[in-house]
Amino acid sequence: MNNPSETPNPPISTPPKGLHLLQTGFLIAGSALLGGLAVAFWNRKSLAKLRQPVTPPATPEDAETE
Repeated sequence: MNNPSETPNPPISTPPKGLHLLQTGFLIAGSALLGGLAVAFWNRKSLAKLRQPVTPPATPEDAETE
């Protein structure tokens, strides 16, 4: 009889090296994109303040000329 422990194991195919690098690149790019969105969402109030135009403070000379 044929014992299952004596049967040779079929060769395991590994993905090509280029595919592994491509998958790693997509993982890194996706992580950076989601991280950037998370930071923007977390700091949305600060970003809204930065978008507002800056008005110069009033000086005493400006008050005298009016």
